[in-house]
Amino acid sequence: MGMKKYCLWLAVCVMFWNSLFGEIKNGYGLEIDGVRASLKSLTAALKEDDGMSVFQKAQIKGKITRLLEYVTYYELTEELLVHFRTIAPDLYNEIDSIKNIAGQPVDVFVKFAAEHEMALGAYGTTNLAHDENDNNVYTSEYGPGTVSVKIASVNKSLSLLAHEFGHVKYQVPNLASYYKFYSTTYLNNAFNSRYIGHNSNDPSGQKAIEYENMFRSDYLLFVRATSITLENPQALLVSIRKSVVKNGPF
Repeated sequence: MGMKKYCLWLAVCVMFWNSLFGEIKNGYGLEIDGVRASLKSLTAALKEDDGMSVFQKAQIKGKITRLLEYVTYYELTEELLVHFRTIAPDLYNEIDSIKNIAGQPVDVFVKFAAEHEMALGAYGTTNLAHDENDNNVYTSEYGPGTVSVKIASVNKSLSLLAHEFGHVKYQVPNLASYYKFYSTTYLNNAFNSRYIGHNSNDPSGQKAIEYENMFRSDYLLFVRATSITLENPQALLVSIRKSVVKNGPF
């Protein structure tokens, strides 16, 4: 087989293999290259100082600050996903290869975010929506075949992520039936936002609690086996922010 044919065959195999499995992905990842390119351009423009007014400089500095914060949370999400996989590889792999009821792969996009960005005071959220043409196909702001998870960057972020992964574990393969349960149980009733998804008869809520407890057990085993206590998310955020600001992400 010639080299060109071999490379083409290999590329097709990789594409086919990737299509068989969903993945856990960094929710900031789709835009990170553009953000870094913008930072590079804005920083260069500020250094050139080509007759800009004080107002124009202030605008550019404001944009740079916002983009640096985006990179900071991208890096935080990367680090915390590695931490989670290190502590609880079995739980991680279950979600990393999750499929819907039809056997189709589903990507799970995760973002760790500032507390003030969380909806209705919740510390962890998983979107619940299906494709308009198929009630079994999960969809989110990332498109069909995706789930969106958002976690507040607080000290218990990894436990919160495990909790939301439990919701994902149940909801993805049971989307159509769970959506009916959710609509009947919660949408016509005045529940506190933190209670939604956690009715005593809610199978998704039960799975979320199960996953959270399993993660905590895995964490205790990890600490006992390694004597390593991983840096808490808030301290990690401070460290990453300093590094991004000092060294630049580009």
